[in-house]
Amino acid sequence: MIDGITFSLFGKTTRGNEEDLLRDGENQAYTKTNFAINGQNFTAIKKIQKKGQGEHKLLDHSGEPIAIRSGEVKDEIQRLIGLDYDTLQIASIVPQGQLTDIIDSSQTTKLRNLIDKVMSAEHFSITAKKIDEGITAFRRHLHAQYNYTDADISRLEDEIKDAKQTRINSSKGLEEFETKQKDAEFARDETLKKLDRLKESESKKKLLSEKENSVWQAARNEITRLGKEKGEKSTIVEKCGPCFEIIKEKSNIDELLTKEATQKKELEKEISKITETLGEYKNKKDIVKEIEFTDGECPICHSKDVELDKNYQTDHINAELKTLENKKLKLDDQIAKLETSISKLEGDKDDIIVAENTLENFSINSKAQLTECENDIQSYTNQKDRLEEFTDSHNMAGLVECIPNIKESLSEIETLQEEISGYRPEMYAQLVDVEKGQTKALEEINQKIGECRSSLKVSEDHIVKHEPILKEMKLAKTYIAKLNTIKDKIFSTNSITFSGLRNFTIQSISDNASQYLEKLKTSVSHVKLNPEGKSIKIQCETITGSRPIKNLSGGEQVCVALAIRLGMADLMIKSPLKVMILDEPTASLDRTHCEKFVDIIQELTQHMNQNQNFQLIIITHDEEIWDDAQISTLYKFENNKKETVVTRINHR
Repeated sequence: MIDGITFSLFGKTTRGNEEDLLRDGENQAYTKTNFAINGQNFTAIKKIQKKGQGEHKLLDHSGEPIAIRSGEVKDEIQRLIGLDYDTLQIASIVPQGQLTDIIDSSQTTKLRNLIDKVMSAEHFSITAKKIDEGITAFRRHLHAQYNYTDADISRLEDEIKDAKQTRINSSKGLEEFETKQKDAEFARDETLKKLDRLKESESKKKLLSEKENSVWQAARNEITRLGKEKGEKSTIVEKCGPCFEIIKEKSNIDELLTKEATQKKELEKEISKITETLGEYKNKKDIVKEIEFTDGECPICHSKDVELDKNYQTDHINAELKTLENKKLKLDDQIAKLETSISKLEGDKDDIIVAENTLENFSINSKAQLTECENDIQSYTNQKDRLEEFTDSHNMAGLVECIPNIKESLSEIETLQEEISGYRPEMYAQLVDVEKGQTKALEEINQKIGECRSSLKVSEDHIVKHEPILKEMKLAKTYIAKLNTIKDKIFSTNSITFSGLRNFTIQSISDNASQYLEKLKTSVSHVKLNPEGKSIKIQCETITGSRPIKNLSGGEQVCVALAIRLGMADLMIKSPLKVMILDEPTASLDRTHCEKFVDIIQELTQHMNQNQNFQLIIITHDEEIWDDAQISTLYKFENNKKETVVTRINHR
């Protein structure tokens, strides 16, 4: 029955796995519990299957689902009854054999935990946790808005302190550098005035240098020009000088070429005739070989004593061939000599053509022109030598003889030299160096002033921005400290408030339990629960004096445990779930104490039902204890081979 209730509410039992809950041979099972909270009816249903998923749901009074998933059902039931599975097991359900667990001296913290749960200590812890969460969220808000929290107050104070010191140092530094700036500007202005006075002389000095350089450059240019002209004339003389001697043989060479070419042609004709004759004789020689006589007999007509033509006689033919070949060799030798001579004459003719082209290219028509070029070369050499002499000796006046157009420039140079006589260029250079140094120093001072102003602005901005933040963080720290004080002094389970409430609860339980012990007529007349650290010590007053719980008999211990449970039941009126289940609470009681127990629970039920409906469910094998009891409902559970049979018993 207990497992059925807890399984439908929380999906948990004391039996372990869900498979252990199935009856042998069955594939599915379910539990269904109807309960009422503050006048509202609810139904919790839990189904399991051997294969596949089961279901867990919570329905309202009309059968509409409130939650249909196991986790949601558990959370919603815990919210409705104010108890989770473990707390329900301790506060409202006492399984068989666990009645005396709360007074077991080896488990001294169990009673303390049970009392804390009955007092809803978890609500204090939840509230304390919510305060911590609120503080954490508040700090997140502070960090998001200000990038600081109350934990950064010390760092903020140090940053602002450093910024203020930086502001002081920057202001002092700015004042010092501004004074240095004025002094540096004055010194540079004085130097600039001196430079202005020397600038005209320096300008004339530069102009004089430019004009002198211009004159010397003109001399160098003239030297270059003369050298170039000399080179060009020398090239003409060198190239054209031999040309006239080569050209004067032109007519003789043409005549000789014509003559020797004619001779060559005649010799070539004669060689052609000889070559033709040689061919004829060679043919005759071949014929003679074919008609050769044997023993003086003609091979054709077989006549004897025939006299042959000498032109068909071998000896004569050989003699003629030799004569002709010798003659041809002589003619070939003559032609070779003529060809050599012709080749030389043609080379001479090519030289004449080159010479004519050279003269034409340089526009030279006569030897007189070459003589004129030679005279120009000498003139250029003389002028160039004189210019180089004047240049090497820095004789600018002498240059006028060679370059007349620089006379005006020389006059201007003389005037400038007179005007800057006595001027000391090194003084101007020194002042320029001084001015550069002063300008550089002034730039460095200005840079330092900029740095000081930037540092001053940054520190001012930091102070203006962070002082209000520091103020807010201090207020936040005060606020958080107050919240922590409220949490620690009121909502902490270690607070004075909760400890006082616990002590009051323990005293109430002690008083209630003592009243129930008195009604049970045991040897224990009074029980006292004393908190010690995180445990509860139980001291019992008997007719023989004060005794610890462990020194009582088993029956007496059951009576004390039952009295404490009943004493706690008074406090359960405050729980939304108005029920307590005791499994075999009289197992260790004798008949007299059993009867007293029944009287007490009737009295307790009547007391609790004065203002609200409270259920006290007793599970027992001892049916006789109900013989004289006034109870509302009595059910009998019997097992057969197939199922559990539940029968309602009519009771007086």
